[in-house]
Amino acid sequence: MRKLKHTSLCLLLFLGGIHGLLAGTNWDTALDALKTGNYPLADSLFKQIIDEFPNRPEAHLYKAQSSYWLGHYETALYHLNLSDPPVEQKGKAEMLRAYCYNALGEENKAHELMKDIVVDYVPLRDSARAFLVNYYIRTENYHEALNILAQRIADNPRPGLYAMRAEVALYTRDMEGAIDDFSSAIALDPRRADFFQRRAIIYGERGQHNQAILDYDQAILLDPDNDTLWRFRLAESLSSNQYELALNDLGKLIARYPRDIELREWKFECYLNLEQYENASLELEIIEQHDSDNWLLKQYDSSELLARSRMGRLGHFLKKIIQILRREWVFWIPSILFISLITFAFKRRSRRASS
Repeated sequence: MRKLKHTSLCLLLFLGGIHGLLAGTNWDTALDALKTGNYPLADSLFKQIIDEFPNRPEAHLYKAQSSYWLGHYETALYHLNLSDPPVEQKGKAEMLRAYCYNALGEENKAHELMKDIVVDYVPLRDSARAFLVNYYIRTENYHEALNILAQRIADNPRPGLYAMRAEVALYTRDMEGAIDDFSSAIALDPRRADFFQRRAIIYGERGQHNQAILDYDQAILLDPDNDTLWRFRLAESLSSNQYELALNDLGKLIARYPRDIELREWKFECYLNLEQYENASLELEIIEQHDSDNWLLKQYDSSELLARSRMGRLGHFLKKIIQILRREWVFWIPSILFISLITFAFKRRSRRASS
């Protein structure tokens, strides 16, 4: 009998050891799954661990994390309430709670929690402030968003923060401030084509087309295959009547998109404004081949444009003659007077000889 009891006790201890070993194995696997983003596996394993050890608070904490990433926000909140995290993880648990409230539409609760995190948990301060900036933008409290961004920049200036503050400044129509912030972002990271593009857009809206074109030049150097940049620079060139520059961009865009009628229309208008009527006529014929009902065909005629071209060449020739005469008057006037005097003297001598 004593031997049987001894054997039973050993068996229980052995099974308990195996059970603990299995639990430890599940724990390590669950943590690895959580770290690598395999949230379904992590969630399933932490559930098994909690079923076996319901009073293990750290298991509830990790179960809350996996539930959050799976979109089970109420479940995450339930396990957070049971987690009793240690001091070093308290802040992260509160931040996770705030994200859950936010996902459930309880933005005000999330807002208050994040404000407390800014005060109480210095290592998490920047992340909490990032949340608050987005919250204030969503609620159109741009003044507070700008204040928080100023604090983040003061703590750790980064190009992305300057760019974000520039975008918020645009909501308040502070274009000058937005340009300054994009300039700061560019100074910190001059390889970001989007910074140049976004500053160029502001310049364009302010009518500063030359500055906008210079920024698009830089953006295109950094991202030459971005057709949007070429089109935006083209728009600025057309807005500022820089038709030669516009033709350069149009040539490259049409080479990529030969059937884009809008590009052809812009090219026609450039030639028309430059009084290059033969080229305009050729462009009109190309437009007609691709779009016989195009609105330009109702306003312009190829033969009329060619006639303008001939008259234009004649007018240009006459203008050139007049320009030469004006420029060389010091030479032409004395020469004409000299020739006139010689002619007059010759005629007078001829009359005397005949008489």
